[in-house]
Amino acid sequence: MNLASLPIGIVAGMAAALLFAGLVTQSPGAVVLALAAPIPILIASLGWGSRAGFIAAATSAIAIAAFMGTVLAGLTMLLGSALPAALIGHMAGLARPAEGRIDGGGAVALDWYPLPRLLLAIVLLAAASCVALGTIIGYDPAALDAAVAAAVAAQADSSIADPQQVGEFVRLVVAAIPFVQPAFQVLTLVACLYVSVAVVRLSGRLPRPKDDIPAHAGLPKLALPLFAVALALAFLPGLVGTLGAVVTGAFAMAFTLVGLAFIHRRTRGRAARGLLLFTTYAAILLLSFPLFAFLVLGVFDTARNRTADETRT
Repeated sequence: MNLASLPIGIVAGMAAALLFAGLVTQSPGAVVLALAAPIPILIASLGWGSRAGFIAAATSAIAIAAFMGTVLAGLTMLLGSALPAALIGHMAGLARPAEGRIDGGGAVALDWYPLPRLLLAIVLLAAASCVALGTIIGYDPAALDAAVAAAVAAQADSSIADPQQVGEFVRLVVAAIPFVQPAFQVLTLVACLYVSVAVVRLSGRLPRPKDDIPAHAGLPKLALPLFAVALALAFLPGLVGTLGAVVTGAFAMAFTLVGLAFIHRRTRGRAARGLLLFTTYAAILLLSFPLFAFLVLGVFDTARNRTADETRT
């Protein structure tokens, strides 16, 4: 047992709780910091082992529950941020001996948990997290519709705004939430994992070798039928449609990231690579709709079964 895992886990959990506290207290300036709450847990898991990561996750949930005086706040921290981060850190640190391969030091080489499976795990964890939080909080589209309508009415000039247009806008926002929330959760977890890996590698404590992300990023082919089924279910009314929308949103973001990785890979060695990538991300930030093109590209790249990582058993 790594004796450092307990104190490291406790410290990391307290740091994650401090970052997350801005969200549960609804402090506008601290909400952005709450998005970084998985980073201390991931750092603990990647640098000091899975035990430290799970201790950090439990510590953060307990700290938030004690600070807010309610178990619901602790569950929100645990299910929305802490537990997914601990599980992702655990999977990123998994490795097994590679038969017939020797590394530079003469020892048996290791096969590390492949990136496509890791991305699939992030998708499933993000979707499960959103469903669990929705169940605990009591997600109600009708109540949410009224809350969004009240917020829009408070910001809009009642003498100018058309009530019919406002109503259509509110319905669009409410309908988009089950798609957008899990998509944003996937993006947040991927970004936090990327930052955490960079930090732990700089400290020299990361056992996993550096991954060539553009070359190996992808999704297993299993993601294609799962995405198709979820997309079909999203058109149904009621709870089934909401669940389908959640899974669809999570997979849509993952396929979009795969499409962006494809662009990074194909532009390697090109003289205008920097300009092309800058233009791509600028267009995404300014227009948003190019994301759909990268979603389609990610689906196409997955269907080609380009990566060999998913064939490992």
